[in-house]
Amino acid sequence: MRYFLTVITLLFSSIVASVEIDMSNPNKVIQSVSAKTFARITAEGERLQTDPNYMQVVIEEELLPYFDYKYAAYRVLGTDLKKTTVTQRNDFVEAFRLHLMNSYGHILFKYDNQNIEIADNKNFKDAKIVTVPVNVRDKNNQVVQLKFKLRENKKSGEWKVFDVIAEGVSMLDTKQSEIKDLIQKQGIDKVIQQLQKKNSEFSL
Repeated sequence: MRYFLTVITLLFSSIVASVEIDMSNPNKVIQSVSAKTFARITAEGERLQTDPNYMQVVIEEELLPYFDYKYAAYRVLGTDLKKTTVTQRNDFVEAFRLHLMNSYGHILFKYDNQNIEIADNKNFKDAKIVTVPVNVRDKNNQVVQLKFKLRENKKSGEWKVFDVIAEGVSMLDTKQSEIKDLIQKQGIDKVIQQLQKKNSEFSL
């Protein structure tokens, strides 16, 4: 969970401008999503105090559209993807999407006005996948290094986040290790059911 906290710290940093997101530039995706999401949280602050679960709506509308959660879910399944049916894949992607949304919603309430420094990636023109380095600085001037990995959809030309590396640990690699072990022991259907159960029981 420490890694999720670091990730959310970046995404909801104190950039207050409301801007249109340029999906053709991965650097601007990271910068602009942060700005829009934090502005929405600030505007909805009173409602979030009385209805914490409304955070899920904010995350779904302001954050998840810029995450390639389907690609991320497929990466988590890894070699087991080929063993699934279309229905199983669709069910897993939806359960994984809700799992991400709930995880981010839970951690978001720990946000404490950290500052960020985004180092633009200048070499993305001919790349399929790029990494945008970020430093997160807290009140005690302690710095945590992050790397946001984005993938370009060649048809639309849009860049979306699919993985975050915090302190050298990949969120996707961690999830893949957990899911792969569960699939081997219990099967994909049981894994989907467990994710769905956790999602249905979640509350902020």
